[in-house]
Amino acid sequence: MRDYAIVKPQFWIGETGRRLREAGPEALLVAMYLLTCPNSSMLGLFYLPLVVIAHETGLPLEGASEGLRRVSEAGFARYDHSSETVWVLEMATYQVAETLNPKDNRWK
Repeated sequence: MRDYAIVKPQFWIGETGRRLREAGPEALLVAMYLLTCPNSSMLGLFYLPLVVIAHETGLPLEGASEGLRRVSEAGFARYDHSSETVWVLEMATYQVAETLNPKDNRWK
């Protein structure tokens, strides 16, 4: 589990943030959860059963499923139900950097 996650203010006002707002409160909650949940990784690809999303966000199972569908439609993340794996498309950009200097320790 990571010690922290980066959530930039741009999350709320950027293009993806606007699409998530339009998608409804479940989409916003699920998107924020995907950025900050205990299972998340800085690269954005991680195992996350739907029941865990529902439990940890307080959403009913149907609400968590709908939130996932909407974050996918907004272009924020993809979810594979068969492997219970989520991919937050731009997570590395959010959590690491858009570009890295080869001397940066995060390069590894």
